[in-house]
Amino acid sequence: MTDAQTPLLPIATGARVLIVIRMLLRRHRRRSVGTALLFLAASALGVVLPACLGRIVDAVSTDAGIAVVVGWVAGAGAGAIAAALVMLWAARVLTGLVQDVLADLREDVFASAMRLPVSTVDDGETADLLSRVTGDVDAVAEAGGDVVPVLLSAGFAIGVSLVALTALDPWLALAGIASVPFYLLGTRAFLRRSRVVFREVRVREAARSQAVLEAVEGIETLTALNEQDHALQRVSTRAEDSIRTQIEGVRVRNRLFRWLNGGELVGLGAILAAGFVLQANGAITVGMVTTAALLFHRLFDPVGQLIFGLDDIQRAAIGLARLVGVIDLAPGKSGSGSDAGALPASSVGVDLHDVGYRYPTTGRGVSGVTLRIEPGTTTALVGSSGSGKSTLARVIAGHHPPTSGHVRFEPQATTPYYVSQELHQFRGTIADNLRLVAPDAGHDEMVAVLVAVGAEWALASLTSADEGAPLDEGRIQQLAIARALLADPAVVILDEATADVGLHHRDAVEDAIRVLSRDRTTVLIAHRLEPVSTAEQIVAFADGRAVQRGTHDELLVTDGLYRSFWLAQSGGKASSRRTMPAPAGACSPTSDSATLDQVASEAEDVVSQ
Repeated sequence: MTDAQTPLLPIATGARVLIVIRMLLRRHRRRSVGTALLFLAASALGVVLPACLGRIVDAVSTDAGIAVVVGWVAGAGAGAIAAALVMLWAARVLTGLVQDVLADLREDVFASAMRLPVSTVDDGETADLLSRVTGDVDAVAEAGGDVVPVLLSAGFAIGVSLVALTALDPWLALAGIASVPFYLLGTRAFLRRSRVVFREVRVREAARSQAVLEAVEGIETLTALNEQDHALQRVSTRAEDSIRTQIEGVRVRNRLFRWLNGGELVGLGAILAAGFVLQANGAITVGMVTTAALLFHRLFDPVGQLIFGLDDIQRAAIGLARLVGVIDLAPGKSGSGSDAGALPASSVGVDLHDVGYRYPTTGRGVSGVTLRIEPGTTTALVGSSGSGKSTLARVIAGHHPPTSGHVRFEPQATTPYYVSQELHQFRGTIADNLRLVAPDAGHDEMVAVLVAVGAEWALASLTSADEGAPLDEGRIQQLAIARALLADPAVVILDEATADVGLHHRDAVEDAIRVLSRDRTTVLIAHRLEPVSTAEQIVAFADGRAVQRGTHDELLVTDGLYRSFWLAQSGGKASSRRTMPAPAGACSPTSDSATLDQVASEAEDVVSQ
């Protein structure tokens, strides 16, 4: 079954995860050492109670007197209270340490995820990265906040108790070792099986999330194609697969219960038997046997917590491995992004030679594209939906590495700026949104770019600390173009930047785009042809290939794809650039995409003739 195949995003090895954990702890070295010392002290104080109880047994059996008994009772109480207080202190310090370490981990993962190439994320299951930065982070946070304090206290309690038991009498400690085979065999079987099961649980959950996302995001398409039942069946199948793996995880834990109970029975029985023999020979007292039995009994809970905590540790370890995989996959921070900003905006050209790219899942894309974009000029890519124009734009932007050919900038260090049709208003003020690309931008610089793109409406809010109300789609895109202008890139790619902008804002956004494109090397993708008619070069795409290129006037007098699109949008009038009348009748601006798709088949037949 391929639905739950291993995602393409990598999973780090256990050794690499340990390196990252050590690196995170080194950032808080003093608190880490202090926390360990507090847990050691709490565990040592925990031995006081069973030691005093053993002394009480000896005092009673030898008629030592009420004062001696009361003294040992007081000592037992003081030890218990001190152990509890120090343990609370240690847990409080550990909680703060864990939260700070988790915060560092979240920041590292988020920063790495933001640097991932788009193609890397698109090549895998869409929900794989999502499940890592949500479900895996939650699993690690839960383990860090709830499990780590328990396991740390259990580990120190076991170590101190074993040392105390050995100091009391080595033979008693040796008798307690009879339980070890049960613990080792049970733990080994648990780890061997649970590692596979819980890893599979995470993969199945990611696959289930992917099916849900696809069903929700594609509801309109699924409804139009009457494929709702198929999508629901896919969700149901993946959910059942996830549930089955979780049930298997419960079975694995239940098998471990039997091993633990058997070890406790055998170990306690061996200590009592050895104590009876040693006491009968006068080697130890009844009180020492009592102390040994209490110390071993004191191990029951910590050993159980430690082994059963491996369940959560396994989940957290797998989550950590997936998160570290994201950290390791992301490229290092590069300082070259600012190099292009120092270049004159009109001095960068772009060369594409035999460029091809195919999406791994569908096989669609572009092929054989050779194109020269002169410095400071605008090249428009047009075509019906799925023709390959946006794919080529993403290849030029560096989102997808070409599978054949190459894309070269002159100079090569140039980093293009990509503006998509997707609308994003980031949380924060207007100034916060602008400073995403220029953190040190001053007030005057931000005012200048807002005025340049016609966003005077934002000036009053520029100095406000209030986030304000959500903006409509037109103003969000104006703000995005102002942000691009503030970044001052040498090459800008506008991928249908007006596609989701309403009619009442379209002119303002197109004016802003013209300001951004002025004297700048620009790649413009659009369904509406009027804005692209002034481009120095227009390239028409069909079925992943560039089938026509030239200026607006050159293409308009040639039978082909571009002329067919233009006639469809202009109501049959072959007007020259910038004189196109308003679209009429059925060819309304809101249906441009549909219009292109409707004439695409006929136009492509014309091109092929």
